Amino acid sequence: MFWIRPDLAHLPALGKLARAGKWLDAALFDIDGVLIDTSASYRRSVIAATERLTRLILGEPLDTSALPDTSRVTTADVIHFKLAGGFNNDWYLTQALTALCVARAREWRGQPEAACTLAEWAALAAEATHQGRGGVVWLHATVPASAIPDLGVARWAHDECYWGADLVRDLYGHTPLYAPAAPGVVQNERMLLEPALLPALRVQGIRHFGVITGRIPPEVAYVLRRLTAASGLLEDELVSASDVQVERIIDVAGGAVGGVDAMAPPPAFGRSPFSLILTGVHYSKPNPLALAHALRDLNAWAALYSGDTTDDLDLVLRYRAMEVNTANTTKTASIGAWGIPTLAVMVASDATAPTFEQRGADVILPHVRELPAALAALRDQVIAR
Repeated sequence: MFWIRPDLAHLPALGKLARAGKWLDAALFDIDGVLIDTSASYRRSVIAATERLTRLILGEPLDTSALPDTSRVTTADVIHFKLAGGFNNDWYLTQALTALCVARAREWRGQPEAACTLAEWAALAAEATHQGRGGVVWLHATVPASAIPDLGVARWAHDECYWGADLVRDLYGHTPLYAPAAPGVVQNERMLLEPALLPALRVQGIRHFGVITGRIPPEVAYVLRRLTAASGLLEDELVSASDVQVERIIDVAGGAVGGVDAMAPPPAFGRSPFSLILTGVHYSKPNPLALAHALRDLNAWAALYSGDTTDDLDLVLRYRAMEVNTANTTKTASIGAWGIPTLAVMVASDATAPTFEQRGADVILPHVRELPAALAALRDQVIAR
């Protein structure tokens, strides 16, 4: 059953839309954990890559023909760090978990830090995120540099475990080094996007669909074929993605946005349900400019963004803060920057839902299929006021 923030129907921005005969007209989605179930793929590849790198760095035996049967990292540990914020990118998470495992075994051996569990480290990372110094900033301030693997090493260790040898060669032209014979766990993924979802949202007035993901273009192109086949839309309802080009990504003051790979060519994603696709090449979540530019490019008057991690929620919350900082208004006056109301919709299990509720989510769903029903219920609440 979905959850709607109790005071959400009272917000003036939603009431103004309803009185004008309008409602949300744009729906933006994260991919992993929202449209595709990656619990048996990305989480497993982070765990496997962390174990491989830790064993290699510590000089322990490693069977390169398969994924490790045992690991220092659990699925619960991965979830804790995802909830901590700052580690939406699995390359950074692999780097961080490897650094902590290595330091606990080597640099911190015999010291109190070695006795801290990964769940305890995740709690400290979450506290740092709340203070604006989370993610890799926290990592480098906390763990000895000698224990932190190079990000490029962490990236390929993870991607080799995720894609498998054949796909990592086909997609990237990369020769596997860390898992040369391991099967790709990408095959474990299953669709969360069901054929009824997007047509049901269209009936409610959603005219634009978009994606904001940490995946890079080759990964997006790979999964987009599956998402399009599962979209439930007819061929004439598909559109060509107008991906925000690098030269158009500027901040509100006119300066260049940090983190953009200026050498990356604009990806060609072809026809799909999504008229806008922002990848990790453009922005790293939770950079609020990703949401601001997506809504501007879609010419939306009201929207939602659906994610499943703390960085996804912070993307919306920081976007709203841009209005507070630039328009000299109060947070309760609107739920979106520059007058574009935007709902923070989180897909969460019973275990993680309370965290998002406490941090300010507007709507919490057990599965993305519940989105049309949640929006209909919210609209009924607004109209009834």
